[in-house]
Amino acid sequence: MHLNSVRDLKLATVEKLILGSPVLEDFKTVGTFDHSKKFLRVCSETLKRIHINGYTHVVIDAPLLQCLRVMVYLPKDLKIINLGSSTKLDINIHYGNNVYDRSFICDFLTIVSRFRDVVISDVDWKGLIRYSEPGPLLQLQNIFRLNVKFSNYDLEMLPTILESCPKLESLILELVGHNKNTELKVAFPRVPACLGSSLKFVDFKRSSKGFEGEMELVRYFLKNSAILDMLRLDLYHTKKAKCAFFQELVAMPRCSSACKVIVL
Repeated sequence: MHLNSVRDLKLATVEKLILGSPVLEDFKTVGTFDHSKKFLRVCSETLKRIHINGYTHVVIDAPLLQCLRVMVYLPKDLKIINLGSSTKLDINIHYGNNVYDRSFICDFLTIVSRFRDVVISDVDWKGLIRYSEPGPLLQLQNIFRLNVKFSNYDLEMLPTILESCPKLESLILELVGHNKNTELKVAFPRVPACLGSSLKFVDFKRSSKGFEGEMELVRYFLKNSAILDMLRLDLYHTKKAKCAFFQELVAMPRCSSACKVIVL
């Protein structure tokens, strides 16, 4: 069931549509963000995939859920009563004029820490970590698979994120457009525990041609990941630059002798 650009349809009617569909597995609704409060409760014993966008307050009760993709104004706007044991979360916070504070951090971590497989989009990682202090840093003990975006502005926060995920097995890192006026810092001072005990797969993706410091990132993971099985990355180089890239890549020391490097 897909409901797009919902404006005047009463939410009670949407809830009845869901409850009245005893075999429904896939539900998607896209409303419109405005200043009015929009509440949506999704309660179903059969739903496996939910995609919600454009509602200010969302409640999820779906014990068989496999994938939840949601955009909300604030983390506290998303309340999860029940979900599947291995549900994947793809969360995007529509910030607007919102700012980080202790309450925001607590709400965000309360949601994310319940999932094993997480996609996080458009987060100011420096702000998130800065406002989580004083006190314990991010604790994401349950995450096994993480998909995140980083620019050079917040790339220095990557080790802190990895340290908060001691069981991490798979990392998909999207390198997004960077600010040329921001100094790039990839000389990480420490090696997170997951690189030595659990991380098996790393995938570098890029949203634009080139990313300053990319080779240093590749070198960092190859040098410090003890049980890494595969590292995959994109290439946007010219033929001449590609040859130089491969020469440098082959010469890089690898902590894991079983690691395969796949270049797309």
